[in-house]
Amino acid sequence: MPEPVFAQAERRSFLVPILLALAALALAVVIAIHFFPATTINAELIHTDLLAKQTVFKSQTIIVGGQTEDTLFVASTIKVDNLTRAPIYLDGFDLSFSNPDDAQLTAKALTKDEIANAELSFPDLKPLVTNPLLRDTAIDPGKSAQGTIVFSLPIPKTMWDARKVATIAIEIYHRSPVFQDIPKS
Repeated sequence: MPEPVFAQAERRSFLVPILLALAALALAVVIAIHFFPATTINAELIHTDLLAKQTVFKSQTIIVGGQTEDTLFVASTIKVDNLTRAPIYLDGFDLSFSNPDDAQLTAKALTKDEIANAELSFPDLKPLVTNPLLRDTAIDPGKSAQGTIVFSLPIPKTMWDARKVATIAIEIYHRSPVFQDIPKS
């Protein structure tokens, strides 16, 4: 009986399958970068200025009497960096304030018209707001925007100085907000 002969096929090169696999991985990375952009948006607090005002309402009648109203303007200069690959649009700004008793107060930033009205009523506010950062500001990829955000709080300055925490929430269209604390100074 003849001895069995096992014929072996020529050995194939793995070069073609490896190149196809690398091409598929590269395509997957390109698609992932396109459909899942980076999500890094940074906010930096440059400085915060305060303007405390007290309005006294006087009356000649016993019914109304003399009333006072405290207003504290918080003007924070913020820089927002867009490190994503898509433009972002600022949706709004909120200030959350907490006193030592954990009572919460939240205020929205003044709009362009409200800032103009406040500057008419309180001329001392005008030098604090030279470049307002407004809602609907567009920031292109790799760029940044810097400006002043103004909040009006119905509290005296002594309450602000005794605060536990104050945080600015920078809301961005279709993204999570970015938070920036205002340190005690």
